[in-house]
Amino acid sequence: MNAKVRVGIAIAAGVGLMLALLEGQGMSQTPFRVFSIGGLIATLFFALWERFIWKWKIVRYFTGVPLIAGTWRGEMVSQYTKPDRTRVGPIPTVLYVSQTASTVTVTLFTGESQSVSERAKLIRDDDGRWRLSWQYVNTPRPEVRHRSEPHRGAAEVGIGSQPGEGLQGSYFTDRPTQGEMHLVEWSPLRYSRAESALSGDDFRQVRPYVRDN
Repeated sequence: MNAKVRVGIAIAAGVGLMLALLEGQGMSQTPFRVFSIGGLIATLFFALWERFIWKWKIVRYFTGVPLIAGTWRGEMVSQYTKPDRTRVGPIPTVLYVSQTASTVTVTLFTGESQSVSERAKLIRDDDGRWRLSWQYVNTPRPEVRHRSEPHRGAAEVGIGSQPGEGLQGSYFTDRPTQGEMHLVEWSPLRYSRAESALSGDDFRQVRPYVRDN
């Protein structure tokens, strides 16, 4: 449970105790019993909200928060130029998103490396569109580290609102390299390796991120 949720619970329980004291119940067992029960109910509600309630269709209709949890599949297009002046071809890419009401974590897989987010957040633009932005640490597989060292980077993708738009955006690293990402297939399953996700047959072009889905 994050700090904002804990603060909310404490405020709600504190207000309940204060009201009981102002009503002249003093420091008897009654206000403390109310305090305990209120705190328990608030804790339970916020825990359910954090994990489940915020995802409900009717709730997202009012909040507008996109639901993008699951595994996304597509490709990265790097602008890196090799020593022989040729470009790297499109890289098959898998992006796993874990999401609660207040947190987002991102893990990106390719055939050669894995990137794990250190900080990630959803951003709502003034026009109502949403973006997913994150900073990450990339760890290449040992067999390719002679040409690809561990590094840090940042990425940002726009969250589409129409079928087929998916997640599309760009990334850059501290090596420095940069490029674009296009992720247009989605699966509700959690994958842990690029190989299994790229060969999976449960991916489809859907829009789990739209309010009315």
